[in-house]
Order: sequence, then structure tokens, then C-alpha cells
Amino acid sequence: MQNNECIYICEQFTEYHENSLLPELKAKVDAHLTVCSPCQAIYQELAQVIQKLHSLPTINTNPEFNDQLLSKLRDLQAESTWSRIYKSSYMRVASYAVAAGFIVAVGLNVWIDPISPINQGRVSSFAGTQKPNAINEETLASQTDSVVGNSSDSLELSPGTISSGSSTLQLVNDTQ
Repeated sequence: MQNNECIYICEQFTEYHENSLLPELKAKVDAHLTVCSPCQAIYQELAQVIQKLHSLPTINTNPEFNDQLLSKLRDLQAESTWSRIYKSSYMRVASYAVAAGFIVAVGLNVWIDPISPINQGRVSSFAGTQKPNAINEETLASQTDSVVGNSSDSLELSPGTISSGSSTLQLVNDTQ
């Protein structure tokens, strides 16, 4: 095709071949085909294809074929969109992908930050460091060491220090 006129003429070929064009348009196509060899070649190919299609044998179908086909088409139209999506193989693949992603996410979470007895006495902060839980002073002062009732073996708490018998532990900034 050479230009826009060729495109327009080629769009008219089907009606031209069936002799259904208006007389002025038919004359325009005739005039163009006499001077434009590429369009003439395209028209000849189209005419050969149409001739071959008309020479094909007629297909005989089962008498109930049309009724069955129309019934299936009505059923498909009546079926909801969600039902069609659910039945499609893409839905199964997508659900498997989501399940696999969930399993990987849980596995990574357990692998990176496992729940273990080591971390039970600590509280995680947002910065990733772990801080000990706050200790109630009365609870610590009332606790005794291994021998209950032995005053020399009891724990004593004063601001900033913890004493037990002959040992003293000094606390600096709430850490050991």
C-alpha cells in the first residue's frame, strides 16, 4: 500500500467483490485498481481466498448441535464472574503462590527472631536491643537466697546497690 488512498480502497474490497458498493465508490475503486499495481495484487489475493472459501464443503452437524451450543452460551452468560474466576486454573495457581509466600514469611520470622526460653525474661524494644523487665524493689528486697530466714544470707536493696551477705553489686544506669 502506498498511501491513505490505498488504505481506503483496500477497506472497500470486500463490498467491491460482493458488488454492494455505491456506483460512485465502485467507479473510484475501479479507477484506482487500473493505476495501482500493489492494490491490484492485494485484491487478486483476496478474490482467490474468497473463491477457496466458497469451494469448501458444507459441514453437516448433529441436528441438536445449535440448541446445545446456544444452551451452553446462555449458561456461561448466567454464570457469575466470581464463579468463573474460582473455576479458572489461574485462581489455583494464585492461591498456591499466596500460601507459599505465607509459609516463607512465617519461616523467616521464626528463623530471624525465634521464640525461645532465653528471651522470655526480656522485652524487645523497637531498636532491636533487649531490655530487662522492670524489677519491683519490694519484691527483690523480700526475696531471700538459698537459706530462708537466715539474716546473713538475705538480699538487701538500697538505691543503686544490691547486697547479699559479703557480696555487693553496684548498679549503674539500671544495668549490671
